[in-house]
Amino acid sequence: MKKYFNIFLLALVALSSVTLVSCKNETDEIFDEDAITRLENARDDFADILTDKGGKWQMEYYANSNEPGYVYVMTFKEDGSVTIAGKNEWIGYVEGESLKVPTFGSQTSLWDVITDNGPVLSFNSFNKYFHLFADPEDIPSMSDEDTDETGYGHEGDYEFDLMKYSGDTLYITGKKYGIDMIMTRLDAGIDDHVYMDEVVAMADSFFNAKIPQVYMNLPNGTRWIIKNGATSLLKMFREGDDEISTAVTHNVIITHDGLSFMNPLTFDGYTVQHFIRQADGSLLCRNQNDGPITITADNLNNVFTIPTFTWKVDTTQVGGQIAAQFNTLKTELNAYGKRKLQSVQITYDATLNCYSLIFGCLYQKKTFYPTFYFKVEKVGEEQIKFNFTGEGNDASTVYADKCPAFHGLINAMNGVTYNLSTSSLLAPVDMKFIDSGTSANYFVCRL
Repeated sequence: MKKYFNIFLLALVALSSVTLVSCKNETDEIFDEDAITRLENARDDFADILTDKGGKWQMEYYANSNEPGYVYVMTFKEDGSVTIAGKNEWIGYVEGESLKVPTFGSQTSLWDVITDNGPVLSFNSFNKYFHLFADPEDIPSMSDEDTDETGYGHEGDYEFDLMKYSGDTLYITGKKYGIDMIMTRLDAGIDDHVYMDEVVAMADSFFNAKIPQVYMNLPNGTRWIIKNGATSLLKMFREGDDEISTAVTHNVIITHDGLSFMNPLTFDGYTVQHFIRQADGSLLCRNQNDGPITITADNLNNVFTIPTFTWKVDTTQVGGQIAAQFNTLKTELNAYGKRKLQSVQITYDATLNCYSLIFGCLYQKKTFYPTFYFKVEKVGEEQIKFNFTGEGNDASTVYADKCPAFHGLINAMNGVTYNLSTSSLLAPVDMKFIDSGTSANYFVCRL
């Protein structure tokens, strides 16, 4: 027994010796440079990354958690210069414009990667379009509130800890206030002004002030109501919950491709942060695991029947029998004392508890409004049917007697089921009505 034990012990000693030699070699490889040298190498690596491939980046910048995020385009040069371009209301203020007018600005200043506890991206000379968020001056008010922010301003950073680089994305953290942000590499040939114009146009296409609320649709069937989207400070609460006691405001940034919350957020167990704009105008969360998470307006037939909305029929975008009846109506109105069809509107009449199809007919500098009443029947999620009551105001009787095309148009619409579509499911301020039986028959309304 003793013999076998000694052999086993010798084997363990030999094995441990090999292991110790192996570990020592690995340790030598890792720690053969001192900490200062490793830090300097990391600094140089990040500087090379920033200037590589033309050196153009998009920064998704947040000054604080109470303001929207802002996009900047930055072009880093090896000579230590950086051109920073943006378009927002604060740049407008710097240029003497109204605070509510996004204004483009571009200025070249200096940058460097310095060392602290790690590599730090420092914008180390004043850039009036970027450092405005770190300026401790009082912030001009955009509301009725007159708060004095002298001494801290927006509380924005101008130096950033460089945390990680992966897939043409830099992950950075504000050095003073600790907000996580990202920078994404752009093609060197992009025109800064055009790019920023497209970002602002993207923001305008997302949240239209005419649509009072939109929805985040979760895979489990629940919806979260979103209000104040046009401000990029989203007031959110679960559908069915009390708004006053449960709503929470979250700031977002509108980028060239979509929308991002400042931080990852969890709703009913689903974590979201980044949404990408889709061809249909909706926003789709790109990191969902349990099914699509989208941001859209309500079902189109619900949007169309919001009682406070007034829709204008675009008589230049009509087809089939609808177009034929409109053309006949214009001819008959002209024959009836050279009257002119000035407008066609659809609105809800709360007094009569029905909808009104209102024709604005111009005659000798005065407009008359023959009006016909109908009910709207919702069919499915994206369909409606018009059911005319056979009644109207006094002007409708007079005008329909002189211009039979009024009745022809109403008969062409009555009882027809229309499929609804829009250019943007998030901001459906235009809506197309297509006859479900004959697609050539259609008309378009605008909010």
